[in-house]
Amino acid sequence: MRILYIASEITPFAKTGGLADVGQALPKAVKALGHDIRTVMPKYLSIAEQYLALERVTQFTVQMHNGLQGAVLWKTENDSVPTYFIENEAYFNREEFYGLGDEDYPDNLERFVFFCKAALECCKAIDFAPDVIHCNDWQTAVLPAMLKATYAAYNKDPFFNPIPKLVYAIHNISYQGRFPENQWRILSLPRSYYTYDFEFYGQINLTKSAIHLADAVTTVSETYAREIQTTDFGFGLQDTLQARKEDLYGILNGVDYQQWSPETDPYTYGIHYSADDLSGKRRIKSKLRAEYQLPDSDDLPLIGMTTRFVEQKGIDLITECAEKILKLDTQMIVLGSGEPRYQDFFEWLRRSYPDRVGIYIGFNNELAHRIEAGADIFLMPSLFEPCGLNQIYSLKYGTLPIVRLTGGLADTIEDSVNGFTFFDFTAHYFFDAAQRAIEVYHKHPDRWKQMMITAMGQDFSWKKSAEKYLGIYAKTLSVKV
Repeated sequence: MRILYIASEITPFAKTGGLADVGQALPKAVKALGHDIRTVMPKYLSIAEQYLALERVTQFTVQMHNGLQGAVLWKTENDSVPTYFIENEAYFNREEFYGLGDEDYPDNLERFVFFCKAALECCKAIDFAPDVIHCNDWQTAVLPAMLKATYAAYNKDPFFNPIPKLVYAIHNISYQGRFPENQWRILSLPRSYYTYDFEFYGQINLTKSAIHLADAVTTVSETYAREIQTTDFGFGLQDTLQARKEDLYGILNGVDYQQWSPETDPYTYGIHYSADDLSGKRRIKSKLRAEYQLPDSDDLPLIGMTTRFVEQKGIDLITECAEKILKLDTQMIVLGSGEPRYQDFFEWLRRSYPDRVGIYIGFNNELAHRIEAGADIFLMPSLFEPCGLNQIYSLKYGTLPIVRLTGGLADTIEDSVNGFTFFDFTAHYFFDAAQRAIEVYHKHPDRWKQMMITAMGQDFSWKKSAEKYLGIYAKTLSVKV
């Protein structure tokens, strides 16, 4: 099969969340299974600064609502997958990807309509006629309507005849691409599309249109696929999703174990370990503590957390329980950034417990690896979590997660088998799970070790997930793979 994978961010070129990791790992796994997959993303300013060895392919124009816009096409290979970049200085030569601080760029709708049109023009420029186009999140959600209304309708563009099948992936339903109705002209679509596919309480909703018009809709775990069909987690689109439930699939994100494995990790002080020999984990833990001037003692479990400081990640539960957890003979190292009120709390916690708490405000990939390897326990008490990757990383490193049973967390962590779980989103139940974990660590070391070995033996590699995606691609095409 020939597959075009289109996303607004792909690791290592641009990343704000898990979408970027999927954008790197899934195409790599699909290509390894023998298929021709190409990826396309915008050429942001940071890419221009960091990746100067890109190959310039060609340039072309894109018809927008207000005239022609130029695009320059660049190319590189990302883990053997051909990756194309759409350059337009007016739209993408900016400090950040989507906005500054908490404010989105006011022309985001225009920016990503251009990106979607340019991605289709890219196919023609490189003479790549895809069988399947795989779109991701709101930034590419307009593409199904665009392809069907502008490129394929009445054979306006024979290059897309037959029309490619369209798969739309939801990585987080809370980000939907909502814009005022008065921006409709930017989409250059017939008004009937607004009425039937885009309208959402008087606004344009890009995700709603993609759910309506794609041939298949995927999301990043089986539990999350069920949750988003409910009022609590659907963010207003639950009825739209229920109407497509026969074409809605939950596929757990995989992990690239070439990047995340304690046996080969390049960021763990040159120390490695495995389920057969865990001694290296203890040495990494000592060095990690030394980074933060924390006392080194086998009697104290080290709790790690790598997260965005936002409500979704359950930070409110941690602010309520952190002091109580620290008083159970524990230490804590936290890596993250986000809302100032949460950053202020963790800074205060470090000042109040300097011998128990280490904090790093910001993004640090190398430290994230060291925390996974050096911690005993990983906190992930999310209010909702479409898939989650950190809990899966933790399993491979024998770092037992404490999670709330939601989304992909419920699909990967089993209580007292490979971690500790709770369901009700309250400080009481979260603290109970933490208390149980710490008790096992202190009082039942043999059981703790067995849980570590069980966790490290689980396989969440991308090959399994890629095979499921290929099954969906093939089903939309009515072919066998």
